[in-house]
Amino acid sequence: MPEDISEAQFLAYADMIKAQDPALSPIMAGIAAAVFHGIASDSRSFSKLFGIAHALVLREINLISGPDAPIEITGRDARTQRTHLKLTVKGAALCDRLP
Repeated sequence: MPEDISEAQFLAYADMIKAQDPALSPIMAGIAAAVFHGIASDSRSFSKLFGIAHALVLREINLISGPDAPIEITGRDARTQRTHLKLTVKGAALCDRLP
């Protein structure tokens, strides 16, 4: 976890994102928070940082990405399945409304 945000602050931020969009799972909200804070911009980094199986993170990314979703897939490594992410306009709006 980067020094500019504590684990407790990150978890609180992810909880606030989930509260704004109850359709998001806790992992989905965590992915959005991690991308917003620059903690992890790809699936493998998020997986390693939070100790979550990469396959589970990939599944959540596939569910959270799309035209009207908070996350957009910007690239994917075919060999490792590392998936690169960025916030969509909806994702940025979710994160910008929070303190």
